[in-house]
Amino acid sequence: MARAVNGNLDVLKMVLAIIVVVGHSKFLGGNTTTIGYLLSAGLLRAAVPVFFIINGYFMARAMSSGPSMRQWLVRVLWLYLFWMLVYSPFYVDDFSLATLVGVIKKLIIGYFHLWYLVGMIGGGVLVYLLRQQSSRVILTLALTCFGIGLVLQYMRVYVVVPNEFAQHWLEQDYTARNFLFMGFPFVAIGYLMARHDIPQKVSRAQVWCFLIVGLLVLELESWRNMHHQVNLDLNFDFLFGIILVAPAVFLLPFCYPRPSQNRWLGTLSSAVYFVHPLFLFGLTAMGMPFGNLLAISVLALALVVSPLIILAGRRFPFIL
Repeated sequence: MARAVNGNLDVLKMVLAIIVVVGHSKFLGGNTTTIGYLLSAGLLRAAVPVFFIINGYFMARAMSSGPSMRQWLVRVLWLYLFWMLVYSPFYVDDFSLATLVGVIKKLIIGYFHLWYLVGMIGGGVLVYLLRQQSSRVILTLALTCFGIGLVLQYMRVYVVVPNEFAQHWLEQDYTARNFLFMGFPFVAIGYLMARHDIPQKVSRAQVWCFLIVGLLVLELESWRNMHHQVNLDLNFDFLFGIILVAPAVFLLPFCYPRPSQNRWLGTLSSAVYFVHPLFLFGLTAMGMPFGNLLAISVLALALVVSPLIILAGRRFPFIL
């Protein structure tokens, strides 16, 4: 008999995958409308950090009673390489030296949404190397890295440096949004939550209070950025409020446990996450504009195709 899991955690994963899809599709106008901005440059930015926390939580459990770190790392690396190969037509133009350099760069930082896997790998390895350290040391390092990433994010949007190379580097998404400044902090938070059994110790009232305060901080921060940001095309991957919202969102399913032996929904969320850009790029190339219709269309197509990916994943485990 399969081991029972918290079914509501898989529901959360599905919700997070949908959030990523609608965010990439610029649902409700994206950064061009007030509500769209408060979503895409506010609330929706907590989705990937929550995924990292989930990764850290289950990585800690696996390290203590499941597969070795080496097995985990090999599995995620194969997953990453497979999906990088799937999306290679979008970043490999020819076989020149310049293209080769670009491919190597993409492999290091991750193409589009696949940066998440780089963040999970790098963050997971760092947590593993620090596993013998005290929780205080790990948390201090995690918050320090998050703080550095937050500063770099705000510099990217609001600061112009006189050095051309430094300015170019600062303008890139991966300068702040990478395994060190985003992956590691949230994977570490998930790891520490597992180490100290936090989901079993907190009350519903505590989680909801933390979540409400975090959402207020996050949306006020987003509101301020909307009215001060000159270039609205520059996305905010880092917001201070995320460090408050993401842990609370992760804890919600544990406040309302629902035993389940079916992991299908969790696997479906992964398939939707990995495959949705194929439809996003395809529909926009055909002329469909960003917006609500694109979000609905991409999500619908991803949901139709994802069961086939799940079936293929049973034969080829490196797919999911």
